[in-house]
Amino acid sequence: MEPTDYIQLLSRWGHIIPAVILVGGAIFMNTVLIPALGASEDASEVKDKVKRTWAKVIMVCAGIIIVSGFYNAYVAFKGDPKPSPIYHAAFTVKLVLVAVVFYISSLLSGRSEVAIEFQKKERRWGKINMIAAIAVVLCAGLMQVAPRVARNTSIPAAETAPSELPPTPNATPFANE
Repeated sequence: MEPTDYIQLLSRWGHIIPAVILVGGAIFMNTVLIPALGASEDASEVKDKVKRTWAKVIMVCAGIIIVSGFYNAYVAFKGDPKPSPIYHAAFTVKLVLVAVVFYISSLLSGRSEVAIEFQKKERRWGKINMIAAIAVVLCAGLMQVAPRVARNTSIPAAETAPSELPPTPNATPFANE
């Protein structure tokens, strides 16, 4: 493997692992934590503690995803073969959904006045966030299997291949001996 292959592998891992953490966290919050806490007396105290820790995890993961995502996009769009329109569509949808997930996650774990107001509808926004996060993973999977198109398809075959084969010599080897 070339050194750039190791960088690409680390960048891919740096993209996937934080994404798994964020998606898994969104699913856990909405399917386990919030329903388990319900409206109990300790719910607000536990939620506050979880949110403080989770906010830090979100920021670190988002930063790693953004940096590795730029690098991965650079690698994907500079190389041959060229990504297809399906890849580009999935990539665009994924970018929009990632922005939605980052925004909702930051508001659900934030402590500003806007975030506190947003958190009054925590169940609804949490479910939207979870569905968007799962859709991001589905888009990423589609990007991996999207067909590739060769970049140099516009050059006719006649210009690239010789029209005639070179002549073959009639002499047999060792004929002069």
